[in-house]
Amino acid sequence: MKKTGIINRYLCKAIAELGHTDAVAIIDCGYPIPSDCSLIDLSLEKGFPGFIDVLSRILGEIVVERALIAEEIRSNNASMHSKLTHLLCDLPVCYTSHEEFKNLAKRARFFIRTGEATPYSNILLFSGVDF
Repeated sequence: MKKTGIINRYLCKAIAELGHTDAVAIIDCGYPIPSDCSLIDLSLEKGFPGFIDVLSRILGEIVVERALIAEEIRSNNASMHSKLTHLLCDLPVCYTSHEEFKNLAKRARFFIRTGEATPYSNILLFSGVDF
């Protein structure tokens, strides 16, 4: 058994298999997941676990080169956007439309569904290297 960090076996395996530039999508409970995508579903109930809780733990496990979020979060979920910018303060963050985000997310190695139930609480993280 792992001693520290994430203990979900499916998530540990998926993280260990990431390579440079691979994308990981962390999404809210209402996000339309493509049927042919790999999903690790952490949602237990609406609001739990929260998006920020899951994201902060993922950031502690992987090297992230950059992040992508939907532009709409700025005006439709300012509170979450504020939390995101605080958490991602050291990372390059790009914005795109929600529609384009959904198109780009299709290339993610896997999706992590949270219980988050607020609009546009989704992010694509692109794996980096630690050297």
